Amino acid sequence: MAIVALVPGNWAILAALVLMWALTFGRLSRVEAVFCVAVCVFFTAMNAASLKQGIFAFSSPDLLGMPVWEVFMWGFYLLHTRRVLDGPAPHGQRATVWILALLYAAAFASIHDGDTLLLVTGVLLAVGLVLFHERLDLAYTGYLILFGAAIEYTGVLSGRWHYPGNPPGGVPLWFITLWGGVGLFLRRLVVPILVRYESAATSAAPGAGREGESAGG
Repeated sequence: MAIVALVPGNWAILAALVLMWALTFGRLSRVEAVFCVAVCVFFTAMNAASLKQGIFAFSSPDLLGMPVWEVFMWGFYLLHTRRVLDGPAPHGQRATVWILALLYAAAFASIHDGDTLLLVTGVLLAVGLVLFHERLDLAYTGYLILFGAAIEYTGVLSGRWHYPGNPPGGVPLWFITLWGGVGLFLRRLVVPILVRYESAATSAAPGAGREGESAGG
């Protein structure tokens, strides 16, 4: 947040962020690297759609209405959250999670009125939490709401981006449903995929079978 708020110039911000990530994240597994790329591609598309709708705007865009560093931010947000909270993969009702996630994405890509967006996504998040409310579901949802508040107010107060209509404090209330929904779907939709591929990668690692046989002996 300090880098985004204080470093002058978009490319300088990106360079400082990459250095900070390299020092703090350590080595990424292949699964984590693919995860980060996929998240960045998805949220770049979502941001582009939202920017086109006029939901918010960046002050100094470079491409697709965004500064160059924004293209990489959501990969950092979600990998950070996964490493902080971690936990086992949930099970069950995968079809329901996919339907809710698609409706959520469609709402943010197509609704430009802030009050309507808050209402629709608030209902979807409420439904999601009624259906999925394990301790880690609530942890992922709550953590990303708090993290998102810090990011949003840092960005707005430092002038990096702004929202139309002069909402109180500069940030509209639908940021709660945006970040909370991302947290819930990260836990319910993405973590099971990550755990499955991480388990497959561990099983395929050289020596994994021999170690298992040795332990069994």
